[in-house]
Amino acid sequence: MARASTLKTFLVALLLALSCAGLVSVTAVGLADRVQANKNSERLASTLLAAGVDVPEDVEFRIVELDTGDYVSSTDIGTGTFDQTEAASDPALSDPVPEDDDFAEIGRRERYVYVGLVHDGFQLERLVLPVRGMGFGGMMHGIIVLEGDLATVHDFYFIEHEETPGLGAEITEPSWRAKWRDKHIYDDNGEVRIEVLQGAVESASADAHYQVDGISGATITSESVTLLLQYWFGENGFKTYLDRLRRTRGDGV
Repeated sequence: MARASTLKTFLVALLLALSCAGLVSVTAVGLADRVQANKNSERLASTLLAAGVDVPEDVEFRIVELDTGDYVSSTDIGTGTFDQTEAASDPALSDPVPEDDDFAEIGRRERYVYVGLVHDGFQLERLVLPVRGMGFGGMMHGIIVLEGDLATVHDFYFIEHEETPGLGAEITEPSWRAKWRDKHIYDDNGEVRIEVLQGAVESASADAHYQVDGISGATITSESVTLLLQYWFGENGFKTYLDRLRRTRGDGV
């Protein structure tokens, strides 16, 4: 009798444990989408800040395949949700960057990225793009917002970095951020010309609208910002996508 009672107690405990485990598993799966949604909401909040809009509906988030410049969905790439940060280290969703091409020192380049589109009616008003590259202290993650011409900077700021306080960390200061407004990424031939100088921009220079003042005492950080922009606006970055948008609109660089 005691043995039967012990067995019964064991079975009840086992069933309870399995039920709890199942509940935890289902809850974890259910929360995964919510966690991802929260991450995307944080990205959206940063995007809104840069794009100058107040209503989330004003920004349309899309996933772009960098090699083709086409829009895809998360199900197209075999994931229920898409986390760009994780994709950059996932061999199934990223590729190693050849050393000669890796001047931004990202190691691996994700095949798909989030972009944000801000429309005024049917007209593209601004385009929000994520960029990243190695700085002096570690990886720098930024958001750059282009005007509707796809070549002029509306805003540029860093959301994550490990640069030295008082030196390279000046990349987050409003005064330096403001220097990017109305700078041009490309020249008339479609070449990437944007750069951070080691000193101050000469306003009378013919190249002034491609140049931004360097940060005093932060040579490596300044150079790194130039290199990451040259990478992401080049052939291996957003250029294919931007060319596709221009063709769709029917205008040139």
